[in-house]
Amino acid sequence: MKLIRFLSALTMGAGICIATSGIASEYDAEGFDCSFKISEATQSIRGFELTARVYECLRYSGHRDLTVVNANNQIVPLRVVGPSRKVDVKTESKTIPFYHEPAANSYKTGQQIKRISSLTGIESGQESAAQWQSKNNYYSSLILQQQELNSILKKITLKMSVSDTPISATVIIEQSNDLTNWTTVRNPINVLYLPGESEVLQNNEIDLSVVGETKYLRLATLSNIEGFVGTIKSIVGTYESSISNQTALQWFSADLIGSLEDKSEWFMKLPGLQPVSQLQFIPAERVAFYKGALYSKKHTDPDDEILDEQRQRSAKKKLKTLIKNTLHDPHVLRSSDSEQWQYKSGFTQYKIITGDDTATSANVEIPPAQSKLWKVIFSQPQIVDKSQLPKIKIGWRPSKITFVAQGSGPFRLLAGNTEIPTRQHLPEELLALNNDIETVALLLATQQSNDTSVSAVSDDVSASYNLSEILLWLILLVGVLIMVGMAYQLSKKMKIG
Repeated sequence: MKLIRFLSALTMGAGICIATSGIASEYDAEGFDCSFKISEATQSIRGFELTARVYECLRYSGHRDLTVVNANNQIVPLRVVGPSRKVDVKTESKTIPFYHEPAANSYKTGQQIKRISSLTGIESGQESAAQWQSKNNYYSSLILQQQELNSILKKITLKMSVSDTPISATVIIEQSNDLTNWTTVRNPINVLYLPGESEVLQNNEIDLSVVGETKYLRLATLSNIEGFVGTIKSIVGTYESSISNQTALQWFSADLIGSLEDKSEWFMKLPGLQPVSQLQFIPAERVAFYKGALYSKKHTDPDDEILDEQRQRSAKKKLKTLIKNTLHDPHVLRSSDSEQWQYKSGFTQYKIITGDDTATSANVEIPPAQSKLWKVIFSQPQIVDKSQLPKIKIGWRPSKITFVAQGSGPFRLLAGNTEIPTRQHLPEELLALNNDIETVALLLATQQSNDTSVSAVSDDVSASYNLSEILLWLILLVGVLIMVGMAYQLSKKMKIG
């Protein structure tokens, strides 16, 4: 009896040891297909781009089956960020050439004065030109010639001569491309030049954000002084240019595989779940252009039961879908629920040789899509032989992972799992530290081949797993012996009774 009690206590103690060794401080990395070591660094927040090899390991779309762990297999906080698109705005100032319009008789008859006054809301009434000028409303104008720059004119600053006379002017902005037909594009602006004892108070900036692309601008003014534009020494324009910095495209080639049922349908099977955003068609010899449509098949995640639901659909619904597809142009296949083919884009790809020049079509652009199976349907030309097929290049942009280097390294990226792994999200307080992220790199993956997938785990994890398994079997064996001993003791007592 004492022996049985000792074995029971020993079994309970061993069970507690195994249970406490599996507390959430360590994460089971056994179920992942791939493990990528991350290069060492010094900063706390680090980031790296996902490689093509990572996308080949993923089983779930949306980057759901990956996580980052430290040397102790503890999960660290991370976030997955899509391809970056940063717009840098550059501002520069340039002097703009301008020209004074002649003070012809028409300008002194009040026609231009009345025109500008009507735009400013001042009713001219029946006053003559002399009466207008007696009110200190003098008309003058100048013309700006915009420079041909890869930027947008946002505002101009009027640099005026030093004067002791206070100046007030109402300015109207007009635009033209031929110096004949003018269009008013800016509401009246008040320009002031007020000299003081030690400095000048002035409002001499004019916003031109509403002005579109045009060759000439006219500043038509009414001022309290005659020849207001003659006081302008120079005009400085402020230009803005935008430069878009986007994650560079990565390319790989894909082969087209023919269909037994329809020679106009060709398939591509991609090696991974790269988010495809562009396709480039390189025409075959003696083929000038291709026209057709592009489809992708919805990726089925491991926990997705869509395929099982499809098998259970009634024959009536399948027949109805078949009839719908038959009634339409076979080269423009419908996206049906039963087949899960999703229309992505039509395309017209060409390479036309004209004399000494060659005209080539732009790449086919689509919203990023993660799918391994793609379909290309050619409406032109009729493909009768593989030699007529184009070579297709697939363009994609990788996402980026930012993580907190919590714990000791080396850190590892685990990717590819039949179950969605546990993930700790990066705290909101750290999201603003984008400028303090140290760039690291993924090293080669460690792998272990099996029948269904490539499994990659470290040796120390495998060793600890095997040891735990052995202890578990020993505990079960001891438990069986205890039960046999207890049964034997009970049978003896029953016989004695």
